Amino acid sequence: MLYRISFLLVVAAALLPLPTVFAQESDGAVSASESAGPRPDDGQRLTGRQIYAAFLGNKFRESFQRLRVVSRDPGGSEQVTHFEVKLQDLRDAQMQPVDGVKAKMLLEVTEPFDMRHAAYLIVSKAPDPDDGFSYQPSLHRTRRMDLRNTSLFGTDYTFYTFNEIALQSIDDATYRRLPDEEIDGTPVYVVEATFGETIDIEFERTITYVEQEHNVALRIRYWDKSGVETKEMTAPPERIRAFGKSWIATESTMKDLRQGTSSSLYVDEVDTEPNFDARSFSLSNLARGH
Repeated sequence: MLYRISFLLVVAAALLPLPTVFAQESDGAVSASESAGPRPDDGQRLTGRQIYAAFLGNKFRESFQRLRVVSRDPGGSEQVTHFEVKLQDLRDAQMQPVDGVKAKMLLEVTEPFDMRHAAYLIVSKAPDPDDGFSYQPSLHRTRRMDLRNTSLFGTDYTFYTFNEIALQSIDDATYRRLPDEEIDGTPVYVVEATFGETIDIEFERTITYVEQEHNVALRIRYWDKSGVETKEMTAPPERIRAFGKSWIATESTMKDLRQGTSSSLYVDEVDTEPNFDARSFSLSNLARGH
């Protein structure tokens, strides 16, 4: 199923549903205020691990998306990058890898012109390290690289923080539930995750603020391995939308607390039934048509 956003309706892009043709938000997308999604039993009895598992489980099995990321320097200058993402989550019902693979994600830049057709492939594995590859049109060559902690197109997101739901497993961390809070009047669960040595990320721990009705993160705070808080992601509660059985915050902003920069991510389209084939995530597909 294909979803598209109206820029005028949401000021910036957001996900919207429609059957095989483009439609506007009023044609079928459901906001968080209009309908409650799956809600756990009595929240007071949930552990931090259970809450985090519900957050990780709120995902698409497959999707094709068109997105924009707007990065800003301390002086306020902006750069806009448009890109497409193919995502396939291969974990089973217990959120465990299948044949050692958790997910596959392929990203390709469409604008600006000087970055067009740059492409990146991550094969997220467990227990083995992830495989990462990049294709640069100017070199006409694909090379292996560690993408997980690499900046996403020079923005404040990394490839990991851009889509950690797809790249993270519940067993990557230990969890501690903190007192519930509210964000802009919206109740949230608060969970601290401390990561073990089995996962190769730049963060030692995070605190995630999970919207209670739909298991969507409205805020994530990140601490590096020196114990310094380095980044913060926020998402407006009013940008939560339902697409099929999943709920998504269709706009988010990542701040680098040390550099004083920020980047905002918007989703313009999503197809939840992309019908990928065996070649969709192949290395040859990185340089498709270039």
